[in-house]
Amino acid sequence: MKEQCKQAIYSYVDAETQLNAALTGEHSDYVAVVLQLMRDAYREQVAAGETTFTVAEEVDAFLTNECPW
Repeated sequence: MKEQCKQAIYSYVDAETQLNAALTGEHSDYVAVVLQLMRDAYREQVAAGETTFTVAEEVDAFLTNECPW
C-alpha cells in the first residue's frame, strides 16, 4: 500500500518536480498540497484496514484542476 501511495504521488508530482520545489520553491504550494492530501489519505486508509491505496475522485479532480503545468 505504501508503494501505491508513492506511485499516486508521482502521478501528480514526479520526483524531479519535488526536488525543484524543495530547492527553488517552484510550484512548492502545489507539491505541498499533493503530499499532504496523499499522506492524509494513506493514514486514513491504513487506519481503516484497507489493503489497496486509492485516491478519492474529489481529490483527483481537485489536484488535476489545480495542477500548474
